[in-house]
Amino acid sequence: MTFVKICSVRAVEHAVWARESGADLVGMIFADAPRRIDIKVARAVRRELGPRVEILESSTATVERERQASGQPLLVGVFARQSVDDIERVLDRVDLDLVQLSGGEHPALASRICRAVVRAVHVADGMDADAVRREIDRAPNTVTMLDAKSKQGGGTGQKIDWSVAAELAAKRPFVLAGGLNPENVKDAVRSVRPWAVDVSSGVETDGVKDRDKIRAFIAAAKGG
Repeated sequence: MTFVKICSVRAVEHAVWARESGADLVGMIFADAPRRIDIKVARAVRRELGPRVEILESSTATVERERQASGQPLLVGVFARQSVDDIERVLDRVDLDLVQLSGGEHPALASRICRAVVRAVHVADGMDADAVRREIDRAPNTVTMLDAKSKQGGGTGQKIDWSVAAELAAKRPFVLAGGLNPENVKDAVRSVRPWAVDVSSGVETDGVKDRDKIRAFIAAAKGG
């Protein structure tokens, strides 16, 4: 069954809605971005979801196993164009389960972070599967997320070429992001067959997380 990540939660109730609806991953943004979460709120989300789960390997199989064993969504901190020191300062205050690198960071940075790592690979228009695969292979010991490329990196709500993603999914698991919402996620899962899907603005109304949209997105992604 497809894993689901509800990203950029900014309130404890958003994380609760995600958990109640069956989310597997809950994302909080710590990068300089409009949906950045306050540290105090992030700590409250951590308390609500329970203690940190130690994930010893950055692989989809390990993340899936630990998620099922814990019985709670795993908490992902999203960073972009930040130093290891900056990331560690957040980790000292918020006990995250995973770290997501979304700013086009050098692959070597992942090995310096004391958490399992999700690495965003930004897919530009016209990139074929071989070009994307080469970029993925630069950081083999990470969980891959595919997102659309933009001037700010990713997180624009734009779709990538699903046919390219489907070609990649036949050989390796990844998180599909970009332009997903409750209306199209079922088609995305059927067409691409990703290991997981990621959504942020697609489950919002007027820029705020919407409980009904979160529930509808997760149900559609998981075939409900």
